[in-house]
Amino acid sequence: MSITKAERFINQLENALKHQFDVYGNDKLESLPLRFSAHYYRRDDRYMFTKNVTVWSVENNQHIFLYEAKTASIEEFEQFKQELDQYIRQHKSKRTSHMSSIYIGIFLTANSPDPIVERKAKKTRKVSFIQWGKSGWYERYLAVLSLPDQRVTMNKKGYPFIKSFIESITEN
Repeated sequence: MSITKAERFINQLENALKHQFDVYGNDKLESLPLRFSAHYYRRDDRYMFTKNVTVWSVENNQHIFLYEAKTASIEEFEQFKQELDQYIRQHKSKRTSHMSSIYIGIFLTANSPDPIVERKAKKTRKVSFIQWGKSGWYERYLAVLSLPDQRVTMNKKGYPFIKSFIESITEN
């Protein structure tokens, strides 16, 4: 049984994320099957005297969802975006210590993607404040990852969040 280039790339990306993220293979995003999802949680606290007296606490989260597109059409891209937005609405933090959550959906294509899908990914960014900013904010980005070119297309503000993981596995 030979492993395909796509399988090797996905496994390398998953392994690169495992050092910092909790990675769950064959996950689901509402009704869409994911190759994996990765979740990073960070919480910092400052205490006075004991842990019973918290001066401040801050919570930052990052979530990555890898979806392997079947047709790589604009309709499939939009469905992925809607499912991710639904997930965010259901799982956003309600804690007062929450500061920010970054959600990144990676739309993996086995062929060169349609330019319309790439343009849509570049324009796709959502920032929303939770309870008027009292409970922080979340950001949502969508990336198109083309396997043949090993190229990521996404909004320039979201790229730094995955740049190091992608660059560590791409072939030179």
